[in-house]
Amino acid sequence: MKRRHTSTKNDIRETFIHLLNTKGFDNLTVSDISRGADINRGTFYLHYVDKYDLMEKLEMEVIYDLKQIMLLDTATQPKISDQSFDLIPYDRIVKALYYLKEDFNFISALSEKGGDPNFPTLIKEVMKETLLAKIDTFDPLHFSKKGIPEEYAIEILLSSIVAIIMVWIHKGGVESPEEIGRMIDLTKHLSPNELLL
Repeated sequence: MKRRHTSTKNDIRETFIHLLNTKGFDNLTVSDISRGADINRGTFYLHYVDKYDLMEKLEMEVIYDLKQIMLLDTATQPKISDQSFDLIPYDRIVKALYYLKEDFNFISALSEKGGDPNFPTLIKEVMKETLLAKIDTFDPLHFSKKGIPEEYAIEILLSSIVAIIMVWIHKGGVESPEEIGRMIDLTKHLSPNELLL
């Protein structure tokens, strides 16, 4: 029974991703999903309230997994010295990008015009939690913001990281996670002006 339950949810998920790519979220219906997954509407409603509930639950699985990757052991780490301090660690970014690549059909569908316009914001929230958790492990007396108030500095850093990830997704994930990780690493150390000149 459990195997059939899992299989049905997988069929619903795969059909939903296909419809996101072909029809867009606004134009797809529960009937479309049920037909594509070869189930009746009653079976769909055993698992989800409606298409919005389905979208939210699938997205939250992704966000939960990304948080597990990005926030792993952050709370238990010792105070960090100036020399070893890295707000958004390269290895975690690369691991997160590999995770996104494994489920790229869904991630791409969410990121496109017919998907969820709020998806980049959800990614940004994961990065923000990571960044704030790292800042909490750092001696605030040595945390210089170069004359920019903290909320602005955080927004500049987060926006550049999320923008790179979203461009990568829109391009089809052609570069390796390591390449994107290096780009993100570079943007943390150079000003936008330096990147172009």
